[in-house]
Amino acid sequence: MSKPRISMLQAASIGLGNIIGAGIFVLAGVVIKDSGPGAIIAFAFTAFLAMTVAFNSAELSSKIISHGGLYSFTKVTMGDSLGFLVGWLRGISYAIAGAAVTLGFSSYLLSFFHSQSEFLILAISIIFLIAIMAVDYAGISLVAKIEQILVFVTTAGLVLFIIISFLYGKWTPSHFTPILPHGPMSIVEAASLAFFAYSGFNTIATLTPEVENGSKNVPKAIMISLVVSTVLYILVVLGMLAMMPWRLYGVSADPLVSALSYSGAPLFVSVAVSVVALIATVTVTLSLVVAGSRTLLQMSEDGLFPKWIEGKGGDSPKRAVIIIGALAILSLFLGNLQYIALASNFGVIFSYSLTGVAVVIIRKRNLPGKFNSPLFPYLPILSVFLSAVIMFALGTQALYLGSLMILTGIIVYSFQVREHKVQSS
Repeated sequence: MSKPRISMLQAASIGLGNIIGAGIFVLAGVVIKDSGPGAIIAFAFTAFLAMTVAFNSAELSSKIISHGGLYSFTKVTMGDSLGFLVGWLRGISYAIAGAAVTLGFSSYLLSFFHSQSEFLILAISIIFLIAIMAVDYAGISLVAKIEQILVFVTTAGLVLFIIISFLYGKWTPSHFTPILPHGPMSIVEAASLAFFAYSGFNTIATLTPEVENGSKNVPKAIMISLVVSTVLYILVVLGMLAMMPWRLYGVSADPLVSALSYSGAPLFVSVAVSVVALIATVTVTLSLVVAGSRTLLQMSEDGLFPKWIEGKGGDSPKRAVIIIGALAILSLFLGNLQYIALASNFGVIFSYSLTGVAVVIIRKRNLPGKFNSPLFPYLPILSVFLSAVIMFALGTQALYLGSLMILTGIIVYSFQVREHKVQSS
């Protein structure tokens, strides 16, 4: 897998496939419900936080060439134990997120047939995940080609929604006031939700060895994916506010379609957006398995996971793909997936918060690379602070479950270290 196989634009497409996914088609409505017109501020604030983390990741990926992404950045700069914890949290997060997105796909698909059978939702989700695993198993070259096509379709769908919103929306003050109906703190709480609509750009960091001139092109791909998604997200939220009063959001699972219907937009646009929402779940799930499998691969190669996970074929870490896919399928049976997803969200934010620390450490070591984050050390420090704010905004349940996951990871790591010592002796 060491031979570069994908271009910078294909890497950016995989990142966009994770960012411009099901999140914007569902989360935007919840964010508007929680913060009203202040959702624009929440998405802008979140975009700024994502930008600080993206700059950190861009610098780290140019200096630490690895499949491990955030795991490798932490391991190289802060040691095996903390690196293992980040990899552990990321692996669980990828699997649970994959399950959650898949359930969304099944529910959305069955809504076309006016059915919400729990058995059918589960059955379709399992079949869907097996199909995703098969594509990822085939290799990154195929994934990149598929993502490039599907991301273009998804982006075109959002652009269509934005254009229609300008034609059918009511751009009057009443749709955008009061700007903070639930107070300033609602912005922070809404931003903690909105952040997960942005967070997929770090998938690109796990592809550095497979991207042509990765140390130079991966930072570019990260920034391209973030800029494109930010512009689209803010325009979509503006359009949603113009098309339907903010008080009506939060009830429907497909807020963009609800906004289109309320505004009297043509039926074909609603159908197109619904189809695009389904396609978005495909792009997200593909990229989640890509990132999760490469994190496991790197941890195995580093001796922090069993060596048999290293099994590769062509441009695919085949055994790691099966493991992540299987964990996602098992996650479908966890029961209250929303509750468990809180722990996943904690793991995501916790690992992102460490990127700022890693940049400071790597600068002190003077590691060479082709990209340096601007405004050092202020931007990395700010990224740590803002990540902490978002982490605490997740609530006590997320902190409790996240702490439990960290404790479990410490126990697993201690057993892994002990087994490694026994094998070495």
